[in-house]
Amino acid sequence: MNAKSKKRRIDQAVQAQAQQARVISREIHGWAERPFREVQSSQRLAEYLAENGFAVEFPFKKIPTAFRAVWGAGKPVVGMLGEYDALPGCSVDEDGAWGHG
Repeated sequence: MNAKSKKRRIDQAVQAQAQQARVISREIHGWAERPFREVQSSQRLAEYLAENGFAVEFPFKKIPTAFRAVWGAGKPVVGMLGEYDALPGCSVDEDGAWGHG
């Protein structure tokens, strides 16, 4: 498979998940959970990954908002860190309220 074919396959895979990613993004934005209290947000992401074939450990390392999701084996190994806790004074709806920057 050449580079152009690989790029096309990646583009198709991303497009297939784009609508669901937007829905999840809006949900997390609406919850605006404070640091270390992102229970709904982390649970939603873990559920999405489990629905898409990942083996999910939730919670992970005794941290109630952490999870580990694994798919496949071997290399390469890809790691991701998501930061989606809300910040004080960043709400678009109310002055001083918690929201996403």
